[in-house]
Amino acid sequence: MSFVEAISRFIVGGTLVLIVSWMGKMKNPYISGLIVLFPVVTLVGYYFLSLSIDGQALQKVVLVSMLALPTTIAFLGTVYFTIARMPAVKSLALGLLGWLIAAALIIALDKWFLHIMFK
Repeated sequence: MSFVEAISRFIVGGTLVLIVSWMGKMKNPYISGLIVLFPVVTLVGYYFLSLSIDGQALQKVVLVSMLALPTTIAFLGTVYFTIARMPAVKSLALGLLGWLIAAALIIALDKWFLHIMFK
């Protein structure tokens, strides 16, 4: 990764954090939830990845990303059901744990499925 690429990612990520913080303080803070899910990081990540791999490889990466959507649901679901009962930091930490467990399950199922297919 070049220095310019690293700085570009840093600026885009920081800008997103500022926009979400600003929108959260407005009259309709729920709109910040839409902004958080705006695929800025994904967009930038896929763009820079497309510079180093061909279209077929990128297509496989996108497929894996789609199959990994349950990790996001696990994170958001955990935060949704715990945020009213505990401090935000604990709720987010549990959400991260939920994401990690879902990711581990997806990886395990993928390895098991591939093992059976290529046996």
